[in-house]
Amino acid sequence: MGIFYYVKSIALSEDLPGVEEGGFESPQDFYNIADRGYVQNAYNCWIAACLYIFTLVLSGHQFYVNSRSSLSM
Repeated sequence: MGIFYYVKSIALSEDLPGVEEGGFESPQDFYNIADRGYVQNAYNCWIAACLYIFTLVLSGHQFYVNSRSSLSM
């Protein structure tokens, strides 16, 4: 999902922080805030994906260690 925020997918625009308040003085202000929101959400998605991968690797390692220890009894 981070890649879609990185390429600034319009379908994800409703989840951008700071855009829903409104009150923009110019269209450029809106674009600047939207760009910052896209970048922030992209980084958050990449961090979450890395944490999921780390958890998967840790769980796989624990499964391997536990299955090896139960076979040696």
